[in-house]
Amino acid sequence: MRLLKSSHQLMSDCLFEIDLQEFNLIAGKNAAGKSTYLNMLSVFAGIITQTCPVIAGDWNFTFVADGGEEIFYSIVKALNSPIKEKILLNKKPLLERDETGTKLYSQIRQKFDEIAPPDNKLVLHIRRDKREYPFLEQIVEWAEKTYMFKFAQVHPNTFAGSERIEQLPEIVEDIPALIEELTDASKKNIIDEFNELGYEVENFYAKKEGGKDILYVREKKLAYDLRQDDLSQGMFRAISLITFIHYLIDKNKAKTIIVDDLCEGLDYERAAKLGRLIFEKFRDKGVQFIVSSNDCFLMDVIPVRYWNLLIRENIHIRVCNYKNSKKKFDDFKYSGLSNFDLFSSDYLDE
Repeated sequence: MRLLKSSHQLMSDCLFEIDLQEFNLIAGKNAAGKSTYLNMLSVFAGIITQTCPVIAGDWNFTFVADGGEEIFYSIVKALNSPIKEKILLNKKPLLERDETGTKLYSQIRQKFDEIAPPDNKLVLHIRRDKREYPFLEQIVEWAEKTYMFKFAQVHPNTFAGSERIEQLPEIVEDIPALIEELTDASKKNIIDEFNELGYEVENFYAKKEGGKDILYVREKKLAYDLRQDDLSQGMFRAISLITFIHYLIDKNKAKTIIVDDLCEGLDYERAAKLGRLIFEKFRDKGVQFIVSSNDCFLMDVIPVRYWNLLIRENIHIRVCNYKNSKKKFDDFKYSGLSNFDLFSSDYLDE
């Protein structure tokens, strides 16, 4: 199952509906709401898995299941008020929860049950059965397999202990600790892909030091192995992200991978190559990618049909994409301009 559409409203900020595909680039100028949007996707997954409380707001998400069915899930939570919920399967109600009560549809008995969930819990927090309520299980599975990697917040000393940033990629383990769980084939693929970015690496491995896993990289022309804090910031971010993706795909852990500020800190050549690598090599792996960036080099290698361009208008955010602005996007490719010009110009405002 993958995310098809999403919209949410928190406090006074409103993010209009965003249509999503298997691969998505969320672009926009600084303060347009890119990171906010990705964080809210991660928070929504956390609300479902109970790693986050149910935050006040209006959440509306549409998923497409593996069989093609559409599942619409809405949560409305006002301050100091009970939760409201709604689930529709191909527009057929399966869950209705409001101030009058809660009705949940049983697929086994083909009828609605009247239930009384706690005010601060979602129905899927307290009522799960994969045969009786398979639609709830599908939503939970999506949330459990949604991961976020904050590219710009990864530094060579991130995973070294005391310097670790707390709001880092939502990973159970540190990146260096994942290396030993990779297959030999994945390790070889990571080295090959990493070298496609312009590096010359023969091997990489993790080593225990003071109870922590530390990354080491062996470059072809050096007589000694580089410890992770000897790596450049860009090099460490790139190998961490590629390792992270391979680990999730190898272990079948991911439905959705979210990457904020992709390519931040990389030079032109490596930013373009990393963007192309992720777009071309991982696009058909059955994992939905949602990445954000305003890096001009990355934008020039990701076709504009995969963009959602966020445009802030006072407290609101307008979204331009191939679905709602198809003619403008199609006409743009005949302009002779680069993809980045679509982002930096006022073409979409005309």
